[in-house]
Amino acid sequence: MSGSGSGTPGNQTAPLRIALTHTRLSYTGGIEKYIWSLLNRLLEAGHEVHYVADRFEPLDHPNLTIHRAPMLRFPKLARVRSFNRAVNRVVAGLDVDLVHGFTKTDRQDVYTDGSGTLIEYLDATEPELSPWRRKAMVQSPHRRAILAMERRRFQKGACLKVIPMAEFVRQQILRRYPIEPERVETVYNGVEIETFHPRHRETLGAEMRERAKVDATTPILLNVGNDWRRKGVGPLLEALPRIESPAGPPVLLIAGHDNHPERFTQLAERLGVADRVRFLGPVREIREAFAAADLFVFPSRYDVFGNVGLEALASGVPSLLSSLAGVSEVLDGSPAGEMLDDPLSVDEIVTRTHRLLDPEKLPERRLAARALAERYSWDHHFDRIVEIYREVIAEKRAKEAR
Repeated sequence: MSGSGSGTPGNQTAPLRIALTHTRLSYTGGIEKYIWSLLNRLLEAGHEVHYVADRFEPLDHPNLTIHRAPMLRFPKLARVRSFNRAVNRVVAGLDVDLVHGFTKTDRQDVYTDGSGTLIEYLDATEPELSPWRRKAMVQSPHRRAILAMERRRFQKGACLKVIPMAEFVRQQILRRYPIEPERVETVYNGVEIETFHPRHRETLGAEMRERAKVDATTPILLNVGNDWRRKGVGPLLEALPRIESPAGPPVLLIAGHDNHPERFTQLAERLGVADRVRFLGPVREIREAFAAADLFVFPSRYDVFGNVGLEALASGVPSLLSSLAGVSEVLDGSPAGEMLDDPLSVDEIVTRTHRLLDPEKLPERRLAARALAERYSWDHHFDRIVEIYREVIAEKRAKEAR
């Protein structure tokens, strides 16, 4: 990766040559959806992009070159190591200005952290585990490989810029690893503020209510995400029998996929709220669900960011966000929503939901939600990412000149 040919460091309009690395190229999934948006914006802006991955969704553009880095599927231990080796081989042969990594690799100039550190992730998602079982999980060959990768990535000099998606992840990295603090910059994600907009409430929202068989006056709570245990669907279902509003008992919409949905449908039946829950499954046009919702409830056990929170706010939907989801940091005291201190606390979910559904304050909260999201548009986010690219490229060239 020579970085020899896209204008001088001071030229803030010269096209760049960027390599992006991740296990797949896809428009579905959390980090995948983010990379898809970033990639398309880079291409639209005239930059040359090399995408290095194991699997690809179709995408054709004259400025895009795709490189396959094959990853072994079995045994599990081989996934991390084989993909890292394959990426290193491909990247070594590229003539680009900068490599931006998004997954478990150790050769990149810029790294976006969309997962957090492994130990903190396990602490948050598996709090019920006994100490010996937790130790056994960490000591598995697959997780030892991940930890070894973390150590290499966050050593001094290993990466010129690390971009955590939330401040709490930045603090995790700095607590555990010796990387220089000035090289770790929190950059919150962006949201497509025209795609997600309150104006869809009267059209797409009304259509979603009709499909879900919810009348126009019944309040709708919404949860969006895959892996329902981690997204807090269990505590939310347990809270639902106790949640009331002046307009009547709310209906809960759950959008997304889970490998064992029967666990949650059966829980709803045991709690006597099956008639108040709609399991929508994967929703391709998720803005329809946001357009129908009165309150977004996201009691996630752990999400480095959680773009669905920004999408809800941009749609004008007040939001109850887990303190263990980075998106909750953007609330910063705004009336647009509240932060759940303990996402597993049913009592807290009930109390805060009642407060956020107060009909007298709901119009103000909706306006505040939209105003807050506009501060985090994808345009603003993209501008900062490209600024970081140019800063890192200038530093690389200065080192080469010395």
